[in-house]
Amino acid sequence: MHLWQTCLAGFAKIKRRFSIIKRSNILKKINKKTKGQLIRYVFISLIGYTFVFSGLYLLVDILNVNESIAFMVIYGLSYLLLYFLQLKVLFRTDHSNAKLVKFFISIFAFYLMANLLFNIGVYLKLNYLIATVLTIGLLFPIRFIVSKFIVFKA
Repeated sequence: MHLWQTCLAGFAKIKRRFSIIKRSNILKKINKKTKGQLIRYVFISLIGYTFVFSGLYLLVDILNVNESIAFMVIYGLSYLLLYFLQLKVLFRTDHSNAKLVKFFISIFAFYLMANLLFNIGVYLKLNYLIATVLTIGLLFPIRFIVSKFIVFKA
């Protein structure tokens, strides 16, 4: 088989796989409703992260609180407001005890992951704000998926 034939066969396989993915439920789930939720999620997250960065700056640079302690306090406070915002603004659903329990379990898991990632960044001698940006960037999309498909099932 010639090189060009091998390339064509490879492209044909990729095209078949893409058409399978295209027809799958994954892409069907990204509908108009989900796009609206993503936009609201980004907006809510921007407000939340503005609070996080402002709070970190206040505690670390102005009040001289330890970076790790400041991160734990500020991130914890931001999560307290998140349940209400995601419930009422993002997913526009009603409260239930099951949702609240799943939310707290997911928040606890993300809180642990965020603190672990942040402290790894600080350990690697990254500036605390850079470590925060990297932590947010890694957890941001995962949190939306968990919230949408597990916690709130919207």
